[in-house]
Amino acid sequence: MKRIDRYIIKTVIGTAVVALLVLLTLEAFFSLLVELEDFGKGNYGLLQIMQYLILTMPRRIYETFPMALLLGGLLGMGALASGSELISMRAAGLSLLRLVGSALQAGLMLGLLALVLGEFVAPKTEFIAQQLRSTAKSEAISIRAGRGFWARDGNYFINVRAVLPGVRLADIYIYEINEKSDLKLALRAAGAHYVDASGRWVLEDVSSSSMEPERVVTDAIANITVNSALNPRLLEILATNPKDLSMRDLLPYIGYLERNGLDARTYRLAFWIKVLAPLTNLAMLFIAMPFVFGSQRTAGVGQRLLVGVFLGLVFFLFNRMLGNLVLLYDYPPLLGASLPTLSFFTVGTYALRRMR
Repeated sequence: MKRIDRYIIKTVIGTAVVALLVLLTLEAFFSLLVELEDFGKGNYGLLQIMQYLILTMPRRIYETFPMALLLGGLLGMGALASGSELISMRAAGLSLLRLVGSALQAGLMLGLLALVLGEFVAPKTEFIAQQLRSTAKSEAISIRAGRGFWARDGNYFINVRAVLPGVRLADIYIYEINEKSDLKLALRAAGAHYVDASGRWVLEDVSSSSMEPERVVTDAIANITVNSALNPRLLEILATNPKDLSMRDLLPYIGYLERNGLDARTYRLAFWIKVLAPLTNLAMLFIAMPFVFGSQRTAGVGQRLLVGVFLGLVFFLFNRMLGNLVLLYDYPPLLGASLPTLSFFTVGTYALRRMR
């Protein structure tokens, strides 16, 4: 029996890896076309484009992995069904549950590898890729579209319009409020840099406006050294899309947001999606099993590809829609992260029970 388990695991892993390579090739090709639109901008040449695509590959693998596993399950187990191998295995006394369990073992092995990649490799290489791309194009790293990002540090509200390579800030506005929430002080700095030795920020070319009872006092200062809860690591997180962060980065940043009374739901949603990623991968493989053992067992490769693309699209849209809904209506982020996965497991279980 262990030999059969190994055979099924090897088949599913092999087809999943092939599907992953095909999907990555297609995505890399279209990404190359997009990046070529900026070819020649600053120092952004062909070498920099290739470096950027290579550095973003771990993130692309992590994002593409659920679809690759779904297609791997459909094509790999489908090939066994088309060759009547699954029928022979069941005739030899192996139950449907046992065969599905063997396939899920392959998904678990690959899922653990994807988890390591998404937690320890992809976040670092993605940030390096964005820095390389921004530096080559001589652009600031835009943290939020429009007016930069806002952060709160005690009674101070900080607006940073851009982060430059080398952990430098540009175009900074700082507002201090008193106990009555009245504006007490307004600062505008042209730039800032972080001093590692003291753990402080040095604001450069500062203009200040102090609100007094009868007047506003303005002043111009060359440099000011300030303490702040914002540090370079938090700025890296701010410069990165929440879905590209690791769980180790998301947790402390969620704590920072909540301590300062800021909305952390987007980051909580990203955190729970990361936590549940191994189960999501298994759900994508599990939902393929009814199509392998059911009416699709004699289908061709083209039909299985069509089914796989359709199921992947349904999951993607359902996941995206539910994530936006829980943020819009203030439902628990865990609900938005878990419901698509639970739905696929529920539908797959119901379909397999009808076949037994």
